[in-house]
Amino acid sequence: MVNKATKTWDIRGTDFLADPGPQLVQMRRQGALVRVKVPLMGTMWMTTTDAASRALLKDTDSFSRDPARAGNKPMDRYLWWMPRFMSPLMQNLILKDGDEHKRLRNLVDQAFSRAQIEAMRPRIAAMAEGLLDNLPATGSVDIISSYARQLPLLVICDLLGIPQEHREKITRWIAPISGPTNAWRMVTALPGLRRILRHFRADFAEVRRSGRPGLIRELVRAEADGDRLSEDELMAMVFTLFIAGHETTVHLIGDTILGLVDHPQARAALAQDWSRIGLTIEEAMRFFSPVMMTKMHFVTRDVTFHGTRLQRGDMITALLIGANHDPDRVEAPGDFRHDRQPNAHLGFGFGPHVCLGMQLARAEAQIAIETLFTRFPDLELDCPRADLAWSKRTGIRGLQTLPLNLRG
Repeated sequence: MVNKATKTWDIRGTDFLADPGPQLVQMRRQGALVRVKVPLMGTMWMTTTDAASRALLKDTDSFSRDPARAGNKPMDRYLWWMPRFMSPLMQNLILKDGDEHKRLRNLVDQAFSRAQIEAMRPRIAAMAEGLLDNLPATGSVDIISSYARQLPLLVICDLLGIPQEHREKITRWIAPISGPTNAWRMVTALPGLRRILRHFRADFAEVRRSGRPGLIRELVRAEADGDRLSEDELMAMVFTLFIAGHETTVHLIGDTILGLVDHPQARAALAQDWSRIGLTIEEAMRFFSPVMMTKMHFVTRDVTFHGTRLQRGDMITALLIGANHDPDRVEAPGDFRHDRQPNAHLGFGFGPHVCLGMQLARAEAQIAIETLFTRFPDLELDCPRADLAWSKRTGIRGLQTLPLNLRG
C-alpha cells in the first residue's frame, strides 16, 4: 500500500485553471489519492477519481468534517487568523457531522425544495431583466460584476427577506468577503464582516418583533424536535446561506457564458430550443466545476483507502473537478457537450453534505443564461481569450472578469 506520494500538486495555477485536463491525467496516473498543498491549511490528501470522491463523501465513519473526531485540534485552531468576533460562524452546518448536521439542515431544507424554488422563478427572471436593463448601451461590459455576481445576491436577499433599503449596503459589505484569496485579503475584508454580523444581530431582534416575512423569520421561529437554533447557530446559518448561497452560482453563470461563447454550435442549438438549458447548466457544472473541491475532511481512524494508507488525523478532500473529468465515469470528459445525457457529475457534491442550494443555483443559472442570450444574441468576447484571468481563490474555478461586447 502507498504511504506517501512523490509529488505535491498545485490546483491554483493559471495553466491548470485554464485547462485542467492534462494535469488531471497526470494526477490520476499517480493514484486515486495525491498530495496537494492548500494555502493556510497546509498539505493534505486529495482524491482524483469519481469512485474515490464518492467513497470519501459517503463514508461518515472514517471521515469527518469535525477535526476533534479525528483527535485533532478544534477547527478554530486551524482558522487561527480569524478574530474572536467571528467565532459564532464556527457553528455552521458545513462544519458539522451526523445528527447535529442533520438537525441544522432539516431547518432549512424546505426553503430550498424544488417546489419552493420553482415558485421563485418569476421573481428571479424579473431581477435578471432588471439588471440587463441597467447595462450600458455601448462599450465593453464586465458581465461578472454587473450581472453574474449581482443576480445571486439579489436572489439570496429576496429569499432571506432582507428589506430593500438594506440590500445595497449588505452587498457592499459582503463583496470583499466572498472572494478573498489569501490571509491579507481576508484581513482587509474583516471590517465589512464585522458590520454584517452586527447588522444581522440587530435584524434578528427586529424580525422577532415585526414578524417580517422571509427565511430569516422562519429560522428565528424554527424548531427541530423541540430544539430552537441558538443565537450563534442562527448567525452562522444566515451567514453561510448568504456566502454559500451565491458564490457558487456567480461562477456557474460566468463559466456557462464563457462555455457558450467558446462553443457557438451549442449556443446556436440552445437559441433554437431553450428547453434544453437545464442540460447545458449541468454540463457547465461538470466541465468547469466552479467549486473544484469540497471542504476538508479529517481521517477518524487508520485506514487503507483506495490503495493509500491514511492515518488518524490526516486531512483529505474530494477533488470534484477530478471526478467530473474521470474518463472511467465520463465519456470524452474534455469535451463540452451542452446536451450531455446522462450527466451524473459531482459539481454539487455528494452524500450528506450535497449542496443545500443546488436547486436554487440551477434555477438562477438557467434563467440568467436564457435571459442574457435572448436579450443579446450577438454578444461576443471583448478581449483576447488568452487574456481572461481566473480567480485565485483556492478551490474555485471562475473568472475574475468577463468583458463582453453585448451587441456583437
